[in-house]
Amino acid sequence: MSELGLIVYCGTVPSTQDLAREILQSPPVQIRAVVAEHQTAGRGRRGNRWYDAPGESLLMTLLLRLDGHEVARAGQLAFVLALAVADALREQAGLDVQFKWSNDILVSGRKLGGILIETAYDALGHCWALAGVGVNLLQRDFPEEIRGKATSVLLETGTALSVEPLAQDLLRHTDWWMGVWRRDGLPSVLREWRRSDVTAGHLYRLPSGAVGVAQGVSDTGDLLVEVDSQQVTVSSAEPVYGYGIVPE
Repeated sequence: MSELGLIVYCGTVPSTQDLAREILQSPPVQIRAVVAEHQTAGRGRRGNRWYDAPGESLLMTLLLRLDGHEVARAGQLAFVLALAVADALREQAGLDVQFKWSNDILVSGRKLGGILIETAYDALGHCWALAGVGVNLLQRDFPEEIRGKATSVLLETGTALSVEPLAQDLLRHTDWWMGVWRRDGLPSVLREWRRSDVTAGHLYRLPSGAVGVAQGVSDTGDLLVEVDSQQVTVSSAEPVYGYGIVPE
């Protein structure tokens, strides 16, 4: 394990999210992020598994201290992190990405990465957001079951990105967008996020089991879905048909 600045780099771990939780139990917490070469138990939203081959992805968890009034809004940080990822990839690889509610990073309809926001308390009782980020960097191929649905920075641009500069850039851009979120609120973040939003037209399964067509994202960050000719607003839904693309 090596440390560069306030980012800890390590080899194989079960999960950077779990490692971040361990770090919180040894205050004062001075580490800003952890990055792993490989995860044996990486996960996405709702416990879905995140697949990676050693050394081919950015696997990172940022530790973001929350003020008391921010805890209830921690889920909004998925939009903050999406913008930070987009800025870092544009800067490092000249790659423009798209967003799909609530945590997908896409290029030309294929999944490049994802974001997972969890909260945890340190040993002193302070709440932190654990912002997990996974981005496919060096993959030339994928398992058959996701081959047509996933992509990498290398496949899209021919650029072999190095993890450490990308991680540092991501932390820097996260700090900037966190400042926007704290100063101006979610509307300012969503205004920029919507420039790259491709959520509309994708299918989502609601907690009730009903399937609807996404119409977009509300000003509170919830999903707008049309179900049986009626528009509803939901804070939880799962994409269907692969990554949620409406079948032709």
